[in-house]
Amino acid sequence: MHNVLHLLTNNVFFGVMITLAAYAAGKMIYKKTGLPIMNPFLIAMLALMALILILQIPLENYMKGAGSLEMMLPVSIILLALPLYRQRGRLKSHRLAILAGITAGVATCLISTIILCKLFGIDEALLLSLLPRSITTPLGLLMVENIGGIGGITMIAIVFNGVSGVLFYAPVYALFRIHHPVAKGIAMGTTSHAIGTAKALEMGELIGAMSGLAIVVAGLITVAAYPLINLIFN
Repeated sequence: MHNVLHLLTNNVFFGVMITLAAYAAGKMIYKKTGLPIMNPFLIAMLALMALILILQIPLENYMKGAGSLEMMLPVSIILLALPLYRQRGRLKSHRLAILAGITAGVATCLISTIILCKLFGIDEALLLSLLPRSITTPLGLLMVENIGGIGGITMIAIVFNGVSGVLFYAPVYALFRIHHPVAKGIAMGTTSHAIGTAKALEMGELIGAMSGLAIVVAGLITVAAYPLINLIFN
């Protein structure tokens, strides 16, 4: 049995298949219940963690296939160019507000992370790992490698940010009276990157397009802030 399991998990397609199966199960559960807490990404993540721990699957075996899905993230963001092109009129008319909103979101994320980590005495390596938590995974991992953080912690923080944004977007919109679709999309993409954008697309093309734009701009602003961050911590 152990040999069969080892042979199965060592297959390059294993990671891809169980990841897609876990997400499909999450989508089905979410559609059946309609509860925000039953987010497909959250269910898939917890199911995969449980499966890997229970069956003692080596992480490198899982990543042989699952790593290819990570490589497709930049491609999925590029595909958002189509709805963004369709909404180019809105983009032009709100360009200053959009840029200001994304910049404010990035600054809030970076400054709040630094303040809270300092307040609770968090180790500097962990602090640096948490800084890219609001940008998409490829850019976040690239940034954390250059500032001396821990890639695994960054990935967990990015996923947590994305899932929490999807879980709590409705009460946050209500609390701060965010009703405009452009504002909704910018808020979602700036804080919850690709996971939030998947939800934003379900809410409407304009919201999804603005969220996709926010992913790219927020990522570029965060990476551009790297020299300043490097100066502060070195």
